[in-house]
Amino acid sequence: MVAKGLLVFSNAYNIVKAETQLLGKRESLKIQVRERLLEESLKLFSVQGLEKTTVADIVKQTGIARGTFYNYFSDVNSLFDAIIYKMNENIQIEIKANRGKSQSVYDYLHATFKCYFDFIGSPQMINFHVINQAHIRQSTYQSEIIKNIVKDLIRDLKSSKRIKDFNKKYEFLLLSFMLVGSPPELFLITHTSDINLSSDQLANFLAKVFHKVFFFISMKLLFPFFN
Repeated sequence: MVAKGLLVFSNAYNIVKAETQLLGKRESLKIQVRERLLEESLKLFSVQGLEKTTVADIVKQTGIARGTFYNYFSDVNSLFDAIIYKMNENIQIEIKANRGKSQSVYDYLHATFKCYFDFIGSPQMINFHVINQAHIRQSTYQSEIIKNIVKDLIRDLKSSKRIKDFNKKYEFLLLSFMLVGSPPELFLITHTSDINLSSDQLANFLAKVFHKVFFFISMKLLFPFFN
């Protein structure tokens, strides 16, 4: 009787295990299909831009059925937003990783800017940003990831002793948006002109600018006559 009970239990366990493995394979396949859509669409957006890319282009590029596309995204714009979300998510991960290594405000600023410029510095990413700049701005500032990055920056700025005279909530918010918005604009300007600068040079410049601003603010706070 006990042996029979164990056999029933074993069979039930094996059935559950098989179903779990099947579900795991299905989920894995879904992830693979979604990643393929993101990856191949990024290539299309980097060559012809969002406005000239259609669902027909994407399914042809990926080899995925049109109906399958709509299982993942409602239209081309939602796919584009998903690409921007993933980019911002990766940037946020890098920023958080570098935050713990920073020993000063300057180090933190430089590491934050450099991880951004490094991430978008490949030829494909440069084309993607230059061709789709208006859509990227719109999608980025609506992104929950960017909102979270701004929240993190506000927290870090509030804890800094170098910027004590920023005491209004909206001032920290605006300063955070300046820190988030400056890198992409500088990146676009340098890549739509004859200026050829490395990610380190761009990061150094922005870190110096914002660090000098924070330093000047602290000096004016300590010495009102400082000029």
